[in-house]
Amino acid sequence: MEYTQQNYGQGTGKFENGIGALFARPYMLQLAGFKAKVNLVIDKGEYIIKTAESEFELEQALKLRHEVFIVELLGRKKLFGIDMDRYDTMCDHLMVFEKLSGTCVGTYRLNSSVYSTEFYSETEFSLGSLPGLEGNKLEIGRACIKKEFRRSNMMGLLWEGIYAYMGKIAARYVFGCSSIMTVEPLQIALAQRFLLNSGFHTNELGVQPRKKYAVKNLEESMKVIDLLGPESIREAAKKLVPRLILDYFNFGARVCGDPAVDMNFKCADVFTILDLSNLNNSYKEERFIK
Repeated sequence: MEYTQQNYGQGTGKFENGIGALFARPYMLQLAGFKAKVNLVIDKGEYIIKTAESEFELEQALKLRHEVFIVELLGRKKLFGIDMDRYDTMCDHLMVFEKLSGTCVGTYRLNSSVYSTEFYSETEFSLGSLPGLEGNKLEIGRACIKKEFRRSNMMGLLWEGIYAYMGKIAARYVFGCSSIMTVEPLQIALAQRFLLNSGFHTNELGVQPRKKYAVKNLEESMKVIDLLGPESIREAAKKLVPRLILDYFNFGARVCGDPAVDMNFKCADVFTILDLSNLNNSYKEERFIK
């Protein structure tokens, strides 16, 4: 099916001139001239999976992130209604648009070693031997889905886009920070013990949180958690560890090192990596929408 480019995120894709528009959306100066590094378009019936091709499409991803991360999860609002940091213009942004409404309903931020030497994960973690591994690497993060679309397999659409993107850049490794929504030391220790007990953990790469983000007294907290016993730990962790992280493990990913605490987003982050040579293809086929 031939795809005719239209600007799903902003109508005509033109930014109104004038002081009023500048005051209303001053961040557009930072986004001006944004272009996709890898052009990707997949037609999926009611939806389009694509990389953001302009500042106007990128703006829609940033607005969705604000809606999910800032308003929904943190109960706050930022002045201009977007969630943005310095990495956003360095990265590609995978987006899922609903054709009927033209609305961005899901997004992931993609940062490839083909185009960048800076990664968000490095703010929280020392990456150990990862940068020296042979093969292209893709950092993924900021995953979110509009609330009304979470009952569908929207994540399957996003993963299909990620897999296609990986093919275009010949990625060998996919990594990023995966969030668990707690900053309580005992709950973080519970999650870490669950990951260790379940075989989802490795120290092979030497990845560890930076001192500023390290969980205080993690070992002592884990000793307290161990008193619960493996079965109780497993049952409690199922309520704490998000389905997204468990899906990563089903794909073949592993967690490296200890968790980090991100007080800005009120969560604990675990460093997650997938070597594509270990990809569980049967699970990939199960989770992707055909």
